[in-house]
Amino acid sequence: MWLLHSTTFLNHHLKKSHAITCIRRIQSVPNQTLEPHQPFSKPVSVAPMVDVTDPHFLQLLRIISPSKKNISYTQMYHVNAIINREKQLERLCGPPEENTVVQIGGTDPETMAQATNILQASGFSEVNINIGCPSSRVQAGSFGAVLMKTPEKVREILTHISDIGVTIPVTVKCRIGVDEYDSYEYLCDFINSITNQTPVQHIIVHARKAWLKGLSPEENRKIPPLDYSRVYKLRHDFPHLKFTINGGIETVDQIREHLKVVHGVMLGRKIREHPMFLDTLDRELLGDTQKAELTEEAVVLSYLDYASKLHERGDMSISVLIRPLYNIFKGGRGKAFRRTIQTNLAKRDTLTFQEIVLGALESTVR
Repeated sequence: MWLLHSTTFLNHHLKKSHAITCIRRIQSVPNQTLEPHQPFSKPVSVAPMVDVTDPHFLQLLRIISPSKKNISYTQMYHVNAIINREKQLERLCGPPEENTVVQIGGTDPETMAQATNILQASGFSEVNINIGCPSSRVQAGSFGAVLMKTPEKVREILTHISDIGVTIPVTVKCRIGVDEYDSYEYLCDFINSITNQTPVQHIIVHARKAWLKGLSPEENRKIPPLDYSRVYKLRHDFPHLKFTINGGIETVDQIREHLKVVHGVMLGRKIREHPMFLDTLDRELLGDTQKAELTEEAVVLSYLDYASKLHERGDMSISVLIRPLYNIFKGGRGKAFRRTIQTNLAKRDTLTFQEIVLGALESTVR
């Protein structure tokens, strides 16, 4: 039986309400000195988020941060979607930009390798494997966070990917534990198993465990306690590997502190709720002091030019194309923008796509 860490959740068979009451937040820093290291040249990445980081949201991020000093991960695509839509990959995943990583999910080693090979042949420069998603649908397919319980299966997948001739970087995104498999010893064994003589040299770690029963995916991103020290320890104990930390990171100062220890920082909800934060990062973290002033209005107009062409071709519905803009404004302006968008969408039979967006933009004028 695996050793249980003393600060983990109560046994997963306990009732959800009782367990939540007992959860305590952990964010301690390990008492150890780490060797100096060099963060990635592009140290900040945008997390893969289902129904968020689709091709249109990623295009919005490129408008906000055209210098490509960050990395964007697509939402997770099941390998069957990649294989079955090989001829329409750009419509599915977006263009193969140099700073775009495609995240895939699946459990069959042969199809995982096939999909990765297709992405490489299509020009994508990196693929990430999802071993952290706790949703019930993903669990039913025996992939995502479930795979943390079977490192030998993950290793088999990675071996097939290597054997088929894939040469682009392949990375893994995981949690610090899952259910009762949550000791640091188990996490080290897992990391060792999936990186020893495999193509994986970079691990993105969400600094929370996953609780597969009793919590929704959204709750799994908030309720399990953060334990950044686990990721820091991994960086210390696996000095030959690269680590990106993910979970609950919201400010430039927090990013700077993490980059003193790990190689990269991944942001999820922060960018979903405030995409313009990428502009702040360009200026305050990445040193782009010469970047021209960027307003929310300018971003909306630039995105509208992109989205209007897709809509005119009949490629995408209005609701899908408008969704990336919902959080572009903050505060009262954001509320006015979203409210007017919803009002105008109800009139889509009489308003053009541009009229819907421009009308909402006018509502934000101070």
